[in-house]
Amino acid sequence: MRRLPTYAGALLISVAFATATWAANEATTVKVALLDMSSAMPMGMMGYGMMGQGMMGQAPGSMNPGSGYGMMGPGMMGGMMGQGMMGMMSIRTDKPTVKAGTVTFDVTNWSRSVLHEMLIVAVDNPNAPLPYDYTRAQIPEEQIKVLGEAEDIQPSQSKALEVTLPQGSYLLICNLPGHYAAGMVTPFSVTP
Repeated sequence: MRRLPTYAGALLISVAFATATWAANEATTVKVALLDMSSAMPMGMMGYGMMGQGMMGQAPGSMNPGSGYGMMGPGMMGGMMGQGMMGMMSIRTDKPTVKAGTVTFDVTNWSRSVLHEMLIVAVDNPNAPLPYDYTRAQIPEEQIKVLGEAEDIQPSQSKALEVTLPQGSYLLICNLPGHYAAGMVTPFSVTP
């Protein structure tokens, strides 16, 4: 039987260790996509249209149609988001479950025109409703257990958020006014 020279054996062990370490680190990274209607629309359709200034709204006091804020602002369609237009926005992850420990969330706002954020909320039951303040169109953060937050993510931008999560159930939410009610929530679990 032929033996590998010491340096070759050490190299193989180093490569195996590095590969195992990389795989372990890769397993603790969760890619998160923050999505809304503008994420799926062709670029020419957006401009400042439905999700920004323009086509669907009119600025208060203005005589120019299309000079407003669109569906997301206070223009003609503006209040609709706070009234719970379910499914117009969402949060998607590349994996719904990870092992307990340090988790890095690689959060990308795929919107072309809307600011988003992501909060990690510890919950006993991911199907139970969270408290909701209808006047602010938000979840009162002082009434929930927020373990981490990637806030103010501009359109087409990303942020990394690293947190240590124990075993349990969580919700990933966007808590900007109207976004949670519009569907920006997804369950997430951590196993032992």
